[in-house]
Amino acid sequence: MSSLARGQENTPSILNWFTMLDGILTDMYLVEFQVWNIVSGLPGSQVFPAVSGDWEAVTTGDGHYTDGHYYAYDNASEHGWTPLVAEPLGTHMVKWRAKVTSGAEYQTVDEDFEITTEAAGSATSWYISVQDVRDAGLLEADYSDAEVMAAIDMWQQFLERACRQWFNPRTLIFKTDGTDSDTLHFGVPIISVEYLKINDRTDEFDVTQYLVYSGNKYPDDRGNPRIKLVSPYVDRNIFVSAGYGKTKFRKGRQNQEIKGTFGYVESDGSTPKMICRALLKIVIEKLTAGVYSPTGATPPSILGMVLKEKTDGHSITYGAPGGEVSKRRPGLSGIIQDPEVLDIIKLYRAPIGIATPAHWSYS
Repeated sequence: MSSLARGQENTPSILNWFTMLDGILTDMYLVEFQVWNIVSGLPGSQVFPAVSGDWEAVTTGDGHYTDGHYYAYDNASEHGWTPLVAEPLGTHMVKWRAKVTSGAEYQTVDEDFEITTEAAGSATSWYISVQDVRDAGLLEADYSDAEVMAAIDMWQQFLERACRQWFNPRTLIFKTDGTDSDTLHFGVPIISVEYLKINDRTDEFDVTQYLVYSGNKYPDDRGNPRIKLVSPYVDRNIFVSAGYGKTKFRKGRQNQEIKGTFGYVESDGSTPKMICRALLKIVIEKLTAGVYSPTGATPPSILGMVLKEKTDGHSITYGAPGGEVSKRRPGLSGIIQDPEVLDIIKLYRAPIGIATPAHWSYS
């Protein structure tokens, strides 16, 4: 779940909406949004725009980030929508609606997000909310909102490290090495590209000269995200005859620049539901298990289960604590042993990137 701190300006990677037709990011005829306070439950009360029933249009202008990518933008203030310093803390909702054509029916999407204090504000959007943990049975009397939010923040970081990628849209500028080939591979799926500057050039490369593999349905490119150049080139100068070939990402050090939005998300820009479930299970397990034994309680045994026992010979054989270490999954033993969580991590783990040698090209 996304979050904004009081006084924090919204960006294209926090409260946003991706509009698609047949799996392709596509601009709409009309896109509007509202922000609602639902701290006390539904239906809630409208926060923005200030006039009840009004909608803020982001069809054009700065609220329209790239093709099919819109974000909550305050047109009058000329910046991303920003919660007031007195905005109630807790769950809010951004309501989106769009039309493909003037005569079409509205398509609507509602997305919950959290308003946090300035101290707890983070540029990272959380995959689950405090309310999700409450709905799972953990009461505020036993675990404060601050404790729950701290656990969500910490174990989301673990989940991202275990999967080697993140699961919400994040707008970034990548500077990467050229490989002397026509393809750049990425370790995290591409949602959209704002611009591409190749081979140390300062101007933006023509969008018709490259393809972005960013499909998330069929074909699903999230397992192999890449940008491929498709343009041939003609190299002419006064000293030699014209040379013909294809454009390449020339070999070099951080000589390719890409600005775009990246993250493993579903077609509507949301976090995969299985990732949300895995994070929820980890957070609940860690909160309820506790770090230390309570005062007066018997400390946990350092020994494992009894594997063999002899009565007359007085011999006993213990297994390793928590089971056979050799059967545990590398890197996760001692953190989480829930088979469902481990399988979800395995399913969503990004492939390891392997660099291959490339030779300098002069053609």
